[in-house]
Amino acid sequence: MIGKQTFHKISIVFLYLFFVLSPFSISLSQIFAGASLFFLFLDFLWQKNIPRSESFFFFWILIYLGFLIYPLFHFEFSFWKQIILKSEFGDVWMAFLLLHHSNLTEQEKTNLKKAVFLGAVFLLLSGTISLFSPYRLAPFVMDGFQYVEGRRLPHQLGNLFGIFPFYLPIGFQSTHLTYGGMLALYLPSLFLKTYRDIPSFKKKNKSKFLFFSLLILSFLGLVLLFLNQSRSVWFGLLFGFFLLSFQKKISLKKYLPWLGIGLFLIAVLLTLFYHNNWLFQRAIDDLFAKRSLENQRIWIHKMNFAILKDSFLWGIGSGNYTKEFITQAIPLVKVFPELYYDLSITPKSHAHFDFLHFWILGGITSVTAYLCFLYLITKKILQVGKNNLFYLGFFSVIFAGSFQCFLLDDEVLLPFLGLLILLPSAYQGKENSTQKFPTKVYGSLVFWILISSIGAFYLTKTPSKDLFFHRARTEHNFPMALAQSAINAKTAVPMPKGTNEIYFKLAGCLDHEMNFHTIPKVRVSPIQFFIHWEEIPEGHLPQTLILEIRKRESFDQDKEYRVQGEQMVKKEIFTNPKQIQRVQVNPNEFLESLGQGIEFVDFGFLFSWKREKPFLPRIEISGNCE
Repeated sequence: MIGKQTFHKISIVFLYLFFVLSPFSISLSQIFAGASLFFLFLDFLWQKNIPRSESFFFFWILIYLGFLIYPLFHFEFSFWKQIILKSEFGDVWMAFLLLHHSNLTEQEKTNLKKAVFLGAVFLLLSGTISLFSPYRLAPFVMDGFQYVEGRRLPHQLGNLFGIFPFYLPIGFQSTHLTYGGMLALYLPSLFLKTYRDIPSFKKKNKSKFLFFSLLILSFLGLVLLFLNQSRSVWFGLLFGFFLLSFQKKISLKKYLPWLGIGLFLIAVLLTLFYHNNWLFQRAIDDLFAKRSLENQRIWIHKMNFAILKDSFLWGIGSGNYTKEFITQAIPLVKVFPELYYDLSITPKSHAHFDFLHFWILGGITSVTAYLCFLYLITKKILQVGKNNLFYLGFFSVIFAGSFQCFLLDDEVLLPFLGLLILLPSAYQGKENSTQKFPTKVYGSLVFWILISSIGAFYLTKTPSKDLFFHRARTEHNFPMALAQSAINAKTAVPMPKGTNEIYFKLAGCLDHEMNFHTIPKVRVSPIQFFIHWEEIPEGHLPQTLILEIRKRESFDQDKEYRVQGEQMVKKEIFTNPKQIQRVQVNPNEFLESLGQGIEFVDFGFLFSWKREKPFLPRIEISGNCE
């Protein structure tokens, strides 16, 4: 027989499973979140109650309703099914998780916080396994616990004790950014529990084991967060601590020595890791470089602000970002053809900036609703008092959202909204009347969004000609800084003393002419570059060069989750002519060498020296290899 609270209790069970199992699968996360909502609405119907909700729920819904303003002005019935089900608006159902907020008792919320803690433990467990797994866990498990040839492998970070390889930890998530976002949301529950167990540790001997276990888990979480290299999440958590500190009366003088020692140790650790790990070195270098090997944000923001210029008032509507992105990219590629490939593999489904994406899609309606939502949640978190560390992930995700669209990633958005339902409800008692208007915290949050928006706009001022350069790689496709420095350099590059030979690969150009609105056709002009063999007084250039003509597949590795195939199709030997030498390749000569249609023409260089003071000749190559 169905009791009065039956559907309500079943809904809570699914919420518990949602928090615990979200770290393992987005499918499980969606299923359990959806099931909890199903039984929540059944409970409303059974009780014949109207769902209670607070104003932040309506503002979050308003963000998505803003996405529909442009489609209403340009009504086409045939597109509405796609808009409702297959665009950003389709995520609106997740907002209804917030209805749980006012319909849970304090005891139920306390029990669900235990589920968040358990989920944090599982998240660390999966991250630790992925740290030492040579395969990505999600596809490895889906493929029946076997590696399927061609699947992308995780990035190797280094070797523990010089023997055991370890990899970029991403758990069961598809990207390191998603795993970083999950850590930001789940780790604070672990930190808070560890902090709250300190008094018990001091008083009871039997609590020491539990406390040290929590301490080890917290440390493990920080290690995984560090190795995960989600820089936006790192700074987001620090930003969150900074905001929450406004509520505390902290004596800086008391903690200054410990803070200084901590910062010194962190600086030493970062320095050692920077000089001994190429992946971490790239992550740090990208913070200060406009032109980096992986950073696509410059041209993304060029497209963002170009779209905003024409649609800042009402937005472009849900599901239209990709189309507008391409519309803005076409004239850019026409002028700089070499940008086509990088722009084509750039994720064009979102703006890489939550605030800008909401603005672009929903105009001032969505962006105003978003800012109001932030204010109301910030106010609620500050009313929690000493336990507000549990909600640190909220501020971290909002901060990190200036670098990635975390609030458009279902794997992050679902637990993000889930945490908010655990905030104390206004319907369960009086609010803390002594809590001051959260001017400092909310003002700092808005100030950050403003500053980061200005920074994004500044990036758009980078000249388009600087948005591309040919990448130099080692034999195993790792970045090779020494070889990179010779590409389009002004002078020859000195080599380490005793160098007899060096091998590197250089990314060339596509063998087809392409743009977003045209049919690909085989390239007519030859692919070429120039080697500057002219004698130099400082040292000696190589005596010989073995040049490889290579072909490489051009599919998007991030979408296919496998590595591009490549092979050598021709080899030539050159001796030093002591003058500029032009190398040309006819694109027609090696078409479909890998059987994949459009391919890259790359090059492999094996330079050899027989004399002292070796110098690497500068290689001159234009963006489109012309």
